[in-house]
Amino acid sequence: MLADISIPTPQEQLKFLKRIQQILQSGSFTSTYKFALLISLSRLAIEQGKDTGEGLALDYLDIAEKFIDLYWWQVRPYEFNQQESFVLQQSTGPQASIVNLVLSAQQQFKTLASARQSTAYWLKLKKSVAAIVKKMPVVYLQNLNGQSIEFLYHLEESKHHLRLLPKVMYCLRQFGDIIEELCQKCWVDFVRENKKNLPVLDGLPDLNTFLFAPSRNQLRKVADFLVDLQQCRCFYCNKPLKNEKIAVDHFIPWSLYSADTGHNFVLADNTCNSQKSNFLASGQFLQKWLERNYQHDSLITTELARQGFLTDLKRSHHVAYWAYQQAIDNNYLLWDGGKNARFASGMELDNLSSAQLFCTPKK
Repeated sequence: MLADISIPTPQEQLKFLKRIQQILQSGSFTSTYKFALLISLSRLAIEQGKDTGEGLALDYLDIAEKFIDLYWWQVRPYEFNQQESFVLQQSTGPQASIVNLVLSAQQQFKTLASARQSTAYWLKLKKSVAAIVKKMPVVYLQNLNGQSIEFLYHLEESKHHLRLLPKVMYCLRQFGDIIEELCQKCWVDFVRENKKNLPVLDGLPDLNTFLFAPSRNQLRKVADFLVDLQQCRCFYCNKPLKNEKIAVDHFIPWSLYSADTGHNFVLADNTCNSQKSNFLASGQFLQKWLERNYQHDSLITTELARQGFLTDLKRSHHVAYWAYQQAIDNNYLLWDGGKNARFASGMELDNLSSAQLFCTPKK
């Protein structure tokens, strides 16, 4: 009998979201791994999936890489007032093993970028993290009140790859931003309420920023590269850039998709960066961004991969396609330059078909 791979109905989508909510509200948690796994699955569904009811097989090494990205920012010493700095506890028992692995990597490499550049070490680290992911959160994520409710994947079918069940990929893509926001809130609450963290964290308002806000320090070299690539002009308004008034902008906003990928960076003047804020840019800018990526793919890949960023053109455009489809489906406002914004529409983005987004760039 063939599996039903049709797009989930609104009722099925709501039931899926309710299941996620149940896990986060009623599941048992001894570490932050389950939050990291849900965020990782959502991000990978966006990067590698499509808007169909089909299943999706995810490589455990890709999941491990997402875990490393999430925890790398969080294992740096936390400092507040006169308290002695320390690494936040992410488990109710001894420190979480993945945290220790990432901490060890951070002690050897100053940045995530430099760790990723060490190919042999990076692969070994991903394999070590993947083994823990398979043994811990993958096994227990779907446990609810002592019962396993396998609505994301079947454990028996996920020994070598984590195989998302039909319709799950679609739901993760539709609700990725909601799932990430829910997981981040629960993650922050878990860390804040951990008894070993309470002496320092009790009552502090800035923990969410510490755990999840992007680091701007690693983007300085990106800015130097983009100045040359864009001939020292703002990507959006095309006016000459002044060194003290520039910003590396995430073309697909960080608030919509929280990841640093090489093809997603553009250089903007402070005015355009501020006006664009966390909006998606309108079709004219999207077309320009796609053309820039196709034309300079080799250069972007070579230079920014050397700095340690992920530089997969197809992955970046998968994310873009998802983001703009979300904008159309949900009637988002798109930034149209200056102080102008307008609602996304299918007519406006008709020329940006999936074929254009995923075709092989010309070298």
